[in-house]
Amino acid sequence: MLPEGVRGDAFTGYQLVGGFSLPPGAAVFDALSDGRIITLTGADIYVETEPGSKSFDSVGTLPSADFPSFGPAFLVVSPDGTRFAVGNNGGASFANYRVGVFTVASLSGDWFAAAHFDGAWIDNTHIALTAGDFVNPSVVTVLDNTNTDPNNPTNPTIINGIGGASAGVALDPAGNLYTGNGFASGGPSGTGAVRAFRNAEWTAALSGGPVLNFETDGIAVVDILSASPLGFDNEGNLFVGGGDFSQANEFDFVALVRATAIADALAGMGPANPGDPAEVRRLDPDPANDSNFFSVVFNPALGRLYAKDFSSTLVHAYQDTTGIPAVSTWGVINLALLMMTGGTLLLRRRASSSVWPLVTHSQSRYASEGRSFSGARK
Repeated sequence: MLPEGVRGDAFTGYQLVGGFSLPPGAAVFDALSDGRIITLTGADIYVETEPGSKSFDSVGTLPSADFPSFGPAFLVVSPDGTRFAVGNNGGASFANYRVGVFTVASLSGDWFAAAHFDGAWIDNTHIALTAGDFVNPSVVTVLDNTNTDPNNPTNPTIINGIGGASAGVALDPAGNLYTGNGFASGGPSGTGAVRAFRNAEWTAALSGGPVLNFETDGIAVVDILSASPLGFDNEGNLFVGGGDFSQANEFDFVALVRATAIADALAGMGPANPGDPAEVRRLDPDPANDSNFFSVVFNPALGRLYAKDFSSTLVHAYQDTTGIPAVSTWGVINLALLMMTGGTLLLRRRASSSVWPLVTHSQSRYASEGRSFSGARK
């Protein structure tokens, strides 16, 4: 276990500092490189006028957009901040799954045929996608958005055999990939099980090696909520959203898993203990409501963690109010992760979903989950 002195300040320092409302009808959102929020209502893209201004301007409409009535599945900004990816949630037919990749400046881009529930940028040309349903075990694929034929893109499976519905997906600073079981069916993992896959292993699968099995190859990190979405803050703490209404006390909060607990899990010391507040912190920005189902987004430029109920446009903002230590806490954690992953170090812009790996490759609604049988998010 890493010593107490290297633990990230933000884990204990996050405090509710206010909030803001997205434009009416907006749901998914992300942060641009300068800290401004980008979101969409229908097919219209809105961008915050200034970082932290809480005011939004429409900047245009996505071309050829096809969304269901409950909106898109995800919106994530690329590592270089020039583009964003949007999952169309199957479109109006619930069967036309497309992932759009567009420039922030001009909204030019393409819609790629790809099943999806959630997505995370690996680098500026590859996007990790989760996809699946009750009938077929969920998987993680990697979409190459440089394909010249969007109807037949390169999108190989790198992880399969997830014993349930799709969940979130994220990468840590060392390039390890995390995903989960969003709604248990075949198991043996349960709802909320989060597992990690080392950079060397999933990049080997991407390069044509054996596909990894979630249940047998993944490293257990934590089991909490419904593992969706997943992401990392600037200090390497893992945030988890969603909820499991079939279990008592497994909804109505955002989970924050301490960076040292993740390092321990990767070192073979077992997953984080959800019942130990020193390892997993529970944030509830809306204590008056006992049935929230939160999504989570991190804004690295402003150091803010955002929690939003799926049914609301109100975004609650958390920030570390204790200040930043003189010596980078996460620098020590990152060194430990580097040693555990055999020396594969990755540079990153966004802790939650964006890294640059130094490799050649990189309708039935769930009553509690807010997604369709095909993994679509509502």
